[in-house]
Amino acid sequence: MLPLPPHLVLVLVASSILAGALAALAILIATHSKDTSAQAGTDRARTGPKQDDAMDLMDQDAEAQGGSLIQTLTKTLAHLTVGVAIFDKDGRLVLFNPALMELSALPLDILTRRPRLLDFFDQLRSQGILPEPKDYAAWRKKYAELGQNAPDMVEELWSLPSGLTYRVTAQSFRNGSMSLMIEDISNELSATRGIRARVRQNESILNSIDEPLCVYSGTGQLSFSNRAFKERWGTTEGRNVGRMRDAIGQWQSQTAINQNWNKLAAFSERLDHRDEWSFDASFLDGDKYSVRVNPVTGGGTMLRFLRREEMNSLFETAHSRLQVEGARSIFATDGKAI
Repeated sequence: MLPLPPHLVLVLVASSILAGALAALAILIATHSKDTSAQAGTDRARTGPKQDDAMDLMDQDAEAQGGSLIQTLTKTLAHLTVGVAIFDKDGRLVLFNPALMELSALPLDILTRRPRLLDFFDQLRSQGILPEPKDYAAWRKKYAELGQNAPDMVEELWSLPSGLTYRVTAQSFRNGSMSLMIEDISNELSATRGIRARVRQNESILNSIDEPLCVYSGTGQLSFSNRAFKERWGTTEGRNVGRMRDAIGQWQSQTAINQNWNKLAAFSERLDHRDEWSFDASFLDGDKYSVRVNPVTGGGTMLRFLRREEMNSLFETAHSRLQVEGARSIFATDGKAI
């Protein structure tokens, strides 16, 4: 299976980091509030009754600051589309946002009962918001032992019976608490599948063309070549065509003296003034081509080798040309097909 597009990976990583940071901050605030109260009690015991009033004022100030931070955090979580659930060291739900209610389909009265983590999963299972694992007990145990001589993070994709896909991330913390994040990525995956289907369609069309065709990325790496190109010059492993500079050097050695190869090398490295152009190349083995040079989105270059005696081939029909034009934008800037 082809990898996810880079932009989708960045979106998923950014949302996960944001939600994880907020969840961790909530735990730290709660822990800080408890530590502050405990420290205040210790200080009061040391200083004696004469300073009780001052310590009370300090307690009130600490509680006010902690409450203000928690309120700010709660308001921030309320606007996230990622469902966030925070469980304390005893495994009970202590904080959640509205997105969690929507994604989990759990009513408010169940969540406000502060269910334990495994009970929370059982509720999700009863609502059909949980893929049915082969061994449900072992699956629950993986989460129950999170952070205990085991990885402190679990990431999964849940493909639900409803057709939705959730990205779930569970993160444990040193104080024994844990955050759980649920994100609906159904639309993103649907878009990705559509892109991949288009890529496969275009690859099939380009492979059906008799003329050699290849695409080099902005970094000079071969990102695509059709069947005719491989048959003419071999694969990347068999010939030095994996990098554009090497390919041009090979073509120069196989043709009569032609300064247009140097022009092509310079064109592939330019970022602007990249208009379509062509030149003729006569290979020493007798093949004569009209080399069409097309700029590709992201700084790449598409090369089409049209046999000069077959200029009216299928490749030059309007339909084929439109397909090639549309194929220019399906390659990523890192040289890999989306």
